[in-house]
Amino acid sequence: MTRTRNVLVVLALALGALVGVPASAMAGPAAVPEGCRNAGGGGYASCNGKDPQAMGCSSGATTTASGRAKNGVWVELRYSSGCQAYWTRYTNTPGSTGDARIWNGAGTVFYKKTLAAYAGETGWTPMMAANVNPDACLYFYYADLREWMEYCP
Repeated sequence: MTRTRNVLVVLALALGALVGVPASAMAGPAAVPEGCRNAGGGGYASCNGKDPQAMGCSSGATTTASGRAKNGVWVELRYSSGCQAYWTRYTNTPGSTGDARIWNGAGTVFYKKTLAAYAGETGWTPMMAANVNPDACLYFYYADLREWMEYCP
């Protein structure tokens, strides 16, 4: 009898916990999660270092600068007004090596994504807050000059 009573108490507590959960806590993810979009008023830095695809920021994003580096890789600076963040996107048509980077305006902080070096590869860096006016760049080895170069459109 005691075992049955203990099971009933546990079930009653579990049911009580479920009833007390607000409906908003059970809802699906928002188009742009609050954890990124200005952190509910917490400032621009909330998107720093986060994946624009995973956070829902790439939908509706615009390209604010773009160009082709000497090694043939297409580089874009992408911006999401909903997430208040930028990131670098690249299209590696020739299969070159290097790093896609996004720098803050002062050139002291950056996020990068190393190119996988296969033809047709596309990718992007983590995001950086919009208030630092970042630059999208590609750092690569240019064989013709036998030196490492950085290209920023």
